[in-house]
Amino acid sequence: MKRQLDALRRGSVGQVGSPNLVVLPGAGRDALLAATWYRSNPEFYDAAAKRVRTARSEIRVTYTRRYPPDQYTTRASADYFAAILDWAREDTEEQRSVRRIIGIPEANGVPDRDVLAWARQHRSDTADILNYEASVLRWPVAADGLNMALIDDSVVFLAFSGGARQKLNGFSVEDRTFMSYFAAYFEQMWTPLQPLGSYLDATDDHS
Repeated sequence: MKRQLDALRRGSVGQVGSPNLVVLPGAGRDALLAATWYRSNPEFYDAAAKRVRTARSEIRVTYTRRYPPDQYTTRASADYFAAILDWAREDTEEQRSVRRIIGIPEANGVPDRDVLAWARQHRSDTADILNYEASVLRWPVAADGLNMALIDDSVVFLAFSGGARQKLNGFSVEDRTFMSYFAAYFEQMWTPLQPLGSYLDATDDHS
């Protein structure tokens, strides 16, 4: 088993943008997954934005980081965030839905000033998008969360960040069973959360 795990670690990252088979040691065939790995911020966001633009009906995303999106410098990250809103705004007869969980960092119950300012601007920027909803996760942890983008019922993007502000990498998996686990987790998180507008109104009332 140890040799299998060591081999998995050594071989887990292949050519960027190409699916690589991930084999869970000791598991059966149902545990085989084809993962596509992204070693940098631009690689991850370029791939995610392309999939966003071809989404059919539903996008579910999370954003829980110590810094707001407008403090990241790569063109790819800006294009990704814009692509989600453009997709939601698109004039179409198709049924569309974007839901975003925004983690707002706080210390001793006080929201981070920069992320809160971005959230206020974000509410204004998205007020006219009927296909877009955002809810707030209060985040008292001094670290980024594990972030995900779930596109339709087929592909999961997972992002890992931290350390240097611009550092981010991750992977994607196209597998309906894998997706179903993360979709259930997203719904569990979403249900008790406060809508962005209600959160901001309550925060302003107490400031």
